[in-house]
Amino acid sequence: MTSIRALRGCACIFFISTLLIVINTAQLFSLVLIPFSRRWFILYNMGCQYFFCKVAIHATKICGNRMVMTGDAFRQENALIFSNHQTAVDIVLIWAISLEANTSSWVKWFAKDILKYVPGVGWGLMFTNTVFLKRNWAKDSNSIAATFARLRNGKLPTWLMIFPEGTRATPEKLAASQVYAASKGLPPLKHLLVPRSKGVHASLLGLSGSLTAVYDVTIQYEGKVPTAIEYFTVGGFTSHVHMRRFDIKEVPTRERDLNTWMLKVFQEKDQRMDSVNDSFNK
Repeated sequence: MTSIRALRGCACIFFISTLLIVINTAQLFSLVLIPFSRRWFILYNMGCQYFFCKVAIHATKICGNRMVMTGDAFRQENALIFSNHQTAVDIVLIWAISLEANTSSWVKWFAKDILKYVPGVGWGLMFTNTVFLKRNWAKDSNSIAATFARLRNGKLPTWLMIFPEGTRATPEKLAASQVYAASKGLPPLKHLLVPRSKGVHASLLGLSGSLTAVYDVTIQYEGKVPTAIEYFTVGGFTSHVHMRRFDIKEVPTRERDLNTWMLKVFQEKDQRMDSVNDSFNK
């Protein structure tokens, strides 16, 4: 049975990888639309994004994975989405959430600049108004502003996705974050890294007037946190995703106030993760 699951997972990975190359090729052909209509170019690539998302999420279900959603329901509205981050599978779950909300073609990401040069996912992101970062806000500010301007001026439906922890929460990084929190007099977090508010603040300012909400997503896995490969080749993982919606008027725009608000939200996330983990162990 284990061998069958592994073969099934490998087949799904091969299929998705091949599909990515096919979609990349289709996206390249979309460049001919730019001289005639940039909006049609964008809509075409949003369609490619939706198709890939739908197929990839179906593949994860074939591999026996399950997602349990709780909390506030997502609405079809322009929003900033932030989540905790433990594994590349978190990204798959964000796609799954957007598919449930029928907004998968709306999703835009903050991503590392190096990804632009990776065939498949990276090339695909270049066609979908991804905000690429070099981890230097001074150098990134012009490209970020240009991306936000395209989203605003094009009046494009947008779900902008960001991981405020800035990296995956490994045991080593959790320990370092707890030391940092203690040095700043902040309450220690057991499951999360201290969030960085700079990206959230830049997004709120850059998309001011077009966002109607901010969503906080908390992702947890029953048992082992899977790698992307294990999610397909082992399968059978259950993830729990909890959503909280904040009206944009509830979210501070001053950076200092936003930082305080983010810390409070992450403390509440951490407490929730503690209680949910206790329920897993009962």
